[in-house]
Amino acid sequence: MSTIGSGEKVGRFFTQLGDVASRLIKRYLPDAFIFALLLTLLTMVIAVVVTDEGPVGVATHWGEGFWEVITFSTQASLALLTGWALADSPPIKRGLRRIASIPSSQTQAIFVVALCGQLFGLFHWGVVLVAGAILAREVGIAMAEKGIDVHYPLLVAAAYAGLLPWHQGLSGAALLLVATDGHFAEETMGVIPVSETIFHPINLVMIAAIVAVVVVLMPLMAPDRENVTTVPEEKLRAARGEGARDSDVGERPHRLRDSRLKAAVLDSTLVCVGVGAAIWAYLIYLFSTQPFMDVLDINVLITAMFGLGFLAHMSLRSYIDVFHEAIRGASQIIIQFQFYGGIMGIMVFSGLVELIATTAAQYATDTTWYALVFVSGGIVNFFVPSGGGQWVVMGEIYASATQSIEGTQMNYMMIAFAMGDQWTNMIQPFWAIPVLGIAGLTIRDMMGYVAVLFVFAGIVMGTGAIMIGVLG
Repeated sequence: MSTIGSGEKVGRFFTQLGDVASRLIKRYLPDAFIFALLLTLLTMVIAVVVTDEGPVGVATHWGEGFWEVITFSTQASLALLTGWALADSPPIKRGLRRIASIPSSQTQAIFVVALCGQLFGLFHWGVVLVAGAILAREVGIAMAEKGIDVHYPLLVAAAYAGLLPWHQGLSGAALLLVATDGHFAEETMGVIPVSETIFHPINLVMIAAIVAVVVVLMPLMAPDRENVTTVPEEKLRAARGEGARDSDVGERPHRLRDSRLKAAVLDSTLVCVGVGAAIWAYLIYLFSTQPFMDVLDINVLITAMFGLGFLAHMSLRSYIDVFHEAIRGASQIIIQFQFYGGIMGIMVFSGLVELIATTAAQYATDTTWYALVFVSGGIVNFFVPSGGGQWVVMGEIYASATQSIEGTQMNYMMIAFAMGDQWTNMIQPFWAIPVLGIAGLTIRDMMGYVAVLFVFAGIVMGTGAIMIGVLG
């Protein structure tokens, strides 16, 4: 009886914690783009106050940074769009609907979405933003059909939580970038293969710990039945876009006055599969002639996602349609990339980033360095919510500091950096935009729950970063 009582107390604590956080976020959090503009203003003020730059200099740095990230923002946009196109393909959606039919209670539903979200995130950050949202929506529909109430905002939050371990997974931007020959910090740190970062035992242990926190914590925050917010099945089906593709045919230029030849090409399975097969033939050749761990980088990942997308859709028309929807759904992110580039310009050219990193390095030892990298990486990610973009900003500084602190290792520093970068995504609404668009919610509906996750996952990852220093 005492064990049951203790379990009920724990569940009640997390339920109340989730409710309080959700209410606060709904009341005070602005929309994502307004958040970016406010963050720009805050960064400008901080730069003027703590650096030698005046207002004119800070504004100039914002303009310089606005276009400084154009190469990476293009890569990141393509990674998101190709991941979206794959996740929204017919076979993937069929698979998600089968998974959605499995749960038979609210706890099971949240657990299934949370677990699948973690797996999606470890595979590809673009896939989790789309496939996770689609799965949450499909689970909502399936549970409504069964007459079971599920707190839909928490369900969507569980899907978005899949972004938590992404930078330690297969699409980890910084980890892939330093594995690429000719990367910008190669002279300082060399090339670090993914066998020393993504597939290193320490990284795998930390991934397991993060996944465990998510799949345990998210179901614990489920509210009591009287406080459950369900979404009507009709709204969910509308959010799923049933029939939408036929209604907006006028927006699809390739559907207007198709000639027989053009229609034949667009609808040909042979052509579409042939394109995907050709891409993968190149990749197979690449992987067979060079070590997989040495050639896997962000460009190869994007190429692979293109190939998988063509194979999954099996017609160019289907692929183009979904890509069109992906561009529309991700438009706010694509626009905001440049504004966060401006924030990055302020932080880099004013010396703010160097101040943060050098302050951390100044007080670091070989034991505490990785924890300081984790914390500082999380702080900077809040202002520059792009793993690869943040690494471009801070990589040289971190690498030089790691070299100067005796007993530290570059690959351990990269793992700590990846954890810090992904950690604050839970309180930075930038990447939630496509998830919310697919699920039919606003940022205020779910952010309270992932904010709670931010606290507890931060404790786990921070402890892990300290242990790396102690045991490494």
